[in-house]
Amino acid sequence: FPSHDICLIYGCTISSLVSVDVREENPEIIFVLKKRSLVGEKIKTNKFFTINVLSASQDEIAQTYSAARLPEKVSDSYWVIEDNFAEISKCKIIMSCKLRQIYDNHAASIFVSKVIKYSVDQGQLTLIYNARRYGRFQSN
Repeated sequence: FPSHDICLIYGCTISSLVSVDVREENPEIIFVLKKRSLVGEKIKTNKFFTINVLSASQDEIAQTYSAARLPEKVSDSYWVIEDNFAEISKCKIIMSCKLRQIYDNHAASIFVSKVIKYSVDQGQLTLIYNARRYGRFQSN
């Protein structure tokens, strides 16, 4: 998601993403981040963020964001800003979210968020991570 004053992107990979409420009028998700992660701290401060579910051809992007690194300038990457939310082009799913609550009394932080808007590219296969390798999720 962008920092509005200097337009930097902070990103990471998340291993647990769960739909909690799928009703169209109030969709909610939860996800888990390490305690005191840089991205988690940015979400706590800004409250608004984007989750990009990568397509099968984007394993290089996943590898980049699973490693520790510095934030990126929007102009130097594959990110685009849409309605003040940072999106990665050609993703399977893009969710613009608002933080609702954080549960910190666990080994990791659990973030509960409202999905404000989302889009799905039916033409893309989903990137999955299994047995320490990236692959494709194919639906019938």
